[in-house]
Amino acid sequence: MRSVTFSTNCSIRAALAALVVGCAGPRAGVLREPPPPKGSLALLPLVNLSGVSIPSQEIQSSVEAALRGRGVALVSGEPVDAFLARHRMRYTGGIGRDDASAAGRELGVTGVLITTIETYGAGSPPRAGIAMRLVSADGLAEVRWIEEAARTGDDSPGAFDLGIVRDYPTLQADVLLNISSSLALYLDGKGPRATACPAEGRFAPKELFVSPQLDAGRTYSVAVLPFVNETPRRNAGDLMALQFVRQLEASGRFHALEPGALRDELLRFRIVMEGGVSLDGARMILDLVQADLVLAGYVREYEDPAGPGAAPRLQFTALLLERKNNEVVWESTSYSQGDDGVFFFDAGFIRTMSGLACRMVRGAIVAMLEPSLRKTLGRSAKPAP
Repeated sequence: MRSVTFSTNCSIRAALAALVVGCAGPRAGVLREPPPPKGSLALLPLVNLSGVSIPSQEIQSSVEAALRGRGVALVSGEPVDAFLARHRMRYTGGIGRDDASAAGRELGVTGVLITTIETYGAGSPPRAGIAMRLVSADGLAEVRWIEEAARTGDDSPGAFDLGIVRDYPTLQADVLLNISSSLALYLDGKGPRATACPAEGRFAPKELFVSPQLDAGRTYSVAVLPFVNETPRRNAGDLMALQFVRQLEASGRFHALEPGALRDELLRFRIVMEGGVSLDGARMILDLVQADLVLAGYVREYEDPAGPGAAPRLQFTALLLERKNNEVVWESTSYSQGDDGVFFFDAGFIRTMSGLACRMVRGAIVAMLEPSLRKTLGRSAKPAP
């Protein structure tokens, strides 16, 4: 099968049209909500998307200790390394359906844990951001749970700066406690599969289009493609895609495909993204994606300054294409920074990029689903070119 290279001038809107042509319409009804998996979970080696060098082994050990400390049964270390070698899995930031199924058989686990380091800084103030998700160890490779936690040392200085955290290990321990506690609660059937960020009006999208074809009262499955990264920040497109996966899951109206399964299909059919999605190559994975909607976009600004009191800045555009009518049903553009709407004593100041991104993404999704918040830009819904 021939390799397909994506043109940097290719329109995402047109590309998504190619991705959905010829597919069946959206599936009706409510998506199946499987119970939390029982049994051991395989802990994959973490993937570093922080853009800087990190002490991977030390952080991996801390992740494992935090999970075991919350009573999570794990398979890790040598058995997992041997499994990765047998299946030639070099990328551990996601997992395909075949490998997820093999993990269930060979490692005797019910799920696979994927850990992403989003932010790392051991300076002053320290910064830590970690995301984790649980994927079913079967041929479906479904995202069952996803969580993220991020902090900077000066998040909550308090009176006389007594709340400032000055060392990275203490900050990381707090972040991992939040994540491991969330997972333990989910596994016990007492916690959600994803936590919604606050939908604050100051981080609502600046431009929004929602088609009447998008039914806010039903549920959809969504394939989230990596965003096109137009910023100097490495991995910004992947990080934005993960934010959408988490907040789509938290909405209760969407179920996102495991990003690793989608990546696996792109690689299998030699579909390479260079600034966009190919019209020709996208058709190859139509029947394999099996999603009602496809989401993609651009991240145009992603500034996460490390200095004390610095505010992160983010700008992105995202859109959804429906398979049934080959139509863009939602498009949103957001641009904000962490000190928007902050006037007195830094109340409401968002110091982490993860905190800002999740609020902006949540705001975009809420505006999509809530009819009273919908605003069109003077455009009517029409088939994507």
